Amino acid sequence: MHHDANSGEETLRALLTDGLRLGGWVRDIGPEHIACLQPGIGEGAATLLVSFEMMDATLARGRVWPERLAERRGWSTLTILSRGRSFYRDPALAHLFDEMTDEGDFDDYDQVIFMGGGTGGYAAAAYSVAAPGAMVIAIAPLATLDRSVAPWERRFRSAWSLDWTTRYGFAPDMIDAASQVFVISDPTEAFDSMHASLFRGSHVAHLRATHAGPDLAERLEAIGILDRLVAGAASGSLTPLRFAQLWRGRRRDRVWLARVMRKLDRLDRPWLSALFARHVTERHDLPAFRRRLATARAQLLAEGRDLPERAEARRAG
Repeated sequence: MHHDANSGEETLRALLTDGLRLGGWVRDIGPEHIACLQPGIGEGAATLLVSFEMMDATLARGRVWPERLAERRGWSTLTILSRGRSFYRDPALAHLFDEMTDEGDFDDYDQVIFMGGGTGGYAAAAYSVAAPGAMVIAIAPLATLDRSVAPWERRFRSAWSLDWTTRYGFAPDMIDAASQVFVISDPTEAFDSMHASLFRGSHVAHLRATHAGPDLAERLEAIGILDRLVAGAASGSLTPLRFAQLWRGRRRDRVWLARVMRKLDRLDRPWLSALFARHVTERHDLPAFRRRLATARAQLLAEGRDLPERAEARRAG
């Protein structure tokens, strides 16, 4: 195990240092995190994208998430990598952002964007206060795991012992100085939705990704719209309508389709299940949905019902 961990760490450092430009750096930030600053190219270098992600995800992907987007646009990036579920509450990380603020590092950029998902969404919101005027993209963010504020949150017991009352602790308070905040969440995920509701303000836009599930950032990336969301936010073109248009990409995502199918099955509503399964089978060659359609139609026929003909079929007839 220890050997595997060391091997993964070596691979990660190689990924981070390969192609590092002049002025860039890779640093250990306490025992929990690694930070990597990659300067941009040309005019795009005036935009800094600060992102937070788990090292395991980076290794699985073979690159830090912002790499492709930043390379296309020439953006500078500051990537904070967590070795485990640290919740980004290590005082050493707070010290890094304090130091960057004190030294005016963020003032060197025309635009600063903080983004992350889940615990990384918490970090993006919380640490954005270090760069007043920054933009924040928080995907299914945690607001806090302070038991006195979120007693309903039962998922992260290991974090209950962490100090959530000191600086950078309550993420919704830390976004007051942000220029604009996009909070993306799934309203059907109860805990995620409750956290998201704590982020308030006239500069906060809530974007809803229905039935995305507990791995929302992963789904946005898998569907291929995460880069476009961030680029749209940076250019000022991201609106609830634009997000809804991009989120239509879910209809091609087999994980999302299967998730909705399972939810309908649990409702025991064969009519809805059959309609959805038919809709999917008309667009995708997915045997599991053909089987589900046959099962649901059999249930309907046993009840003396059946699905209506499609409008196209009626017109053809």
